[in-house]
Amino acid sequence: MDDSPFANIRAPEDARAALANWKEKADKMAADAIAASEAVQELTAVGMDANGVVTVKLNSAGAVIGVQFAPELQRMQLRHAERQFMEAYQNAGKALLDNARAAVQERLDPGSPTARALVDSIRMRFPEPPAEADRI
Repeated sequence: MDDSPFANIRAPEDARAALANWKEKADKMAADAIAASEAVQELTAVGMDANGVVTVKLNSAGAVIGVQFAPELQRMQLRHAERQFMEAYQNAGKALLDNARAAVQERLDPGSPTARALVDSIRMRFPEPPAEADRI
C-alpha cells in the first residue's frame, strides 16, 4: 500500500488538490523553520558563577553583551576572579542552549534536521558533557 499523497490520483482535479495540499504543508514547514531561526537569533541568556560574584549575559551568537560584578570581586585574587567569570560564561552558554532548545521545540519537530541544525549552531560554541549531548 502506498501512503504517498499522489497515490490515489485519478483525475486532473485530484492532482491539483494533492499538489495544493503538498504546497500548503511545504509552506507551513518553511514558515515554521523561519520562525524558529528568528527566535533563536533573538535569544539572550544570563549565567552566574556559583558564588554569585559574576553575572554574564550573552546574545544568540554567544558574545558577551553584559557583565556584572559583585563588590566581593574586589577582594579576590585575579586568578579566582577569572575562574568566576569563566564559570558564569559557561553557565550562560548552557542557559542559551536550553533556551534555543525550547524555542525550537515550540516551532519544529525536535527530530527534524532543521531543529538539530539550529540547536547545533549553539551547541558547537558551548559543548555539553557526552550524556547531555544526546538530547536535542
